Amino acid sequence: METSPSSREPGPHADTASGRERFAWCLYDFANSAFVTIMITAFYGRYFTDVIARGSRAPATLWGLSIGVAQALVALSSPVLGAIADRSGRKRTLLRVYTLVNVLACAALGWVEPGMPMAVPLAMLLIVVADVAFEGGYVFYNAYLPELTRTDKVGRLSGYGWALGYVGGLGCLVLVTVAGWVPERYDGSSTGQALWIPVAVAVWFAAFSLPMLTLVRERGAAKGVPRGGYVRQSLGDVAETFRYLRGNKDLLKFFLAYLLFTDALETVITFTGKFTGDALGFTPQDTIWLFLVLNVVAAPGAVGFGWVVDRLGGIRSVSLSVVVWVLVVIGSMVVQTKGQFWPVAVLAAVGLGATQSASRAVVVRFVPRDQVARVFGMMTVVGRASAIVGPVVYGVVNDTTGSARLAVGTVGLFLLASLVLLAGIDEGRALRRAAGEA
Repeated sequence: METSPSSREPGPHADTASGRERFAWCLYDFANSAFVTIMITAFYGRYFTDVIARGSRAPATLWGLSIGVAQALVALSSPVLGAIADRSGRKRTLLRVYTLVNVLACAALGWVEPGMPMAVPLAMLLIVVADVAFEGGYVFYNAYLPELTRTDKVGRLSGYGWALGYVGGLGCLVLVTVAGWVPERYDGSSTGQALWIPVAVAVWFAAFSLPMLTLVRERGAAKGVPRGGYVRQSLGDVAETFRYLRGNKDLLKFFLAYLLFTDALETVITFTGKFTGDALGFTPQDTIWLFLVLNVVAAPGAVGFGWVVDRLGGIRSVSLSVVVWVLVVIGSMVVQTKGQFWPVAVLAAVGLGATQSASRAVVVRFVPRDQVARVFGMMTVVGRASAIVGPVVYGVVNDTTGSARLAVGTVGLFLLASLVLLAGIDEGRALRRAAGEA
């Protein structure tokens, strides 16, 4: 891997960041992962399609549409919010707001019972609000990363964050399982118990996010209120970021590849619970145990790939993780039993932590430090724009063909296209450019 001299320099405030702050930053991943693990992947997606929207003509399409709308809203708002965070020096304030909105919306889902008036649209609205807050908060959370560690250790700290996130998802899964809130069947017979799960997720997120929201200092200096206000100036910053991407061939290629492979990952995350139920006959308890095991495997996978990024290079690490996902898709299409699916699922867990951790580190390496929050905002736009399409396509294919395997096969096309783009990126050139602009 070719490394520029500046890659060993600390971030502008890295020397002043304490170990306690770094741990608090990682703990936020521990906190918010309960939402995506349980509410998007392991529990609520299938609970929505099989219980809340039971009797609807196309429940999978409705769930995919909910996620797609949420990602569209995130895509529209994130670049402006990232630019505001860069200029106002208020990343922590904005992260607090997004966290609070997610916690309130998630808790409110605990009061949406099947059969109540407007249950389906109300559940869709709340999951959209909660998901927008969850995804949007990552713009501000990720922007702290270069302030907390040296550039050559970004991959490691990013990996630690993802790994602790999987431990957090695992911990909350254990909590709701031991409490006896996971229903035996998705038929509404255990509704009263199951409705405690969204409340538990909300409490978990609120409690474990407090260290990040109170201990990690805001180091970015405010640049003053620009003429015309933050929003107008931020829209100009967004346009400038688009121009910057057009002029940075390697970063642009990475963003296009990121759009494609993130579409695949978001689709898998959104529909894993439904796929395993439809294609392999997993019960609710089977699904929870599946994700308990997967979170155990994913944590060391994220840490391991953090070290791989720092040693092998970001682009080669991301490409390797995408190849893992291609194998996962092929395996999912051909397995016929629960036992056959377990090795595929373990491989997916390793790939998930690796891809997310490595992608975050690539952006920090490729971008000058004073533009990190803004470019992370654009990265969120790219990722969420892709997630508008994938879940909706999966839902439509699943509902129209009745084949969960055919639906998951659509994911592989996006992965193969992303590998072609990643192969054309010159990482050494991108690092030299970032060093020259610093």
